[in-house]
Amino acid sequence: MVANQCLRVGASHAGKTVTIVIEDTAFRVLDGDVELSVHPRRTTGPVSRFRPMPEQRTGGH
Repeated sequence: MVANQCLRVGASHAGKTVTIVIEDTAFRVLDGDVELSVHPRRTTGPVSRFRPMPEQRTGGH
């Protein structure tokens, strides 16, 4: 979660440490030099907090 937005990159990247590039209008999610996803920003204010929060799954395998 960055700037109160959940950035999803897919289950195949679970457990990886990624880099979030914060731009004026978008968040880019990178795994090394590979761009995993781009998410438009919902707000244009400064990002003052970053809290990594993995999705918690319950039940099933």
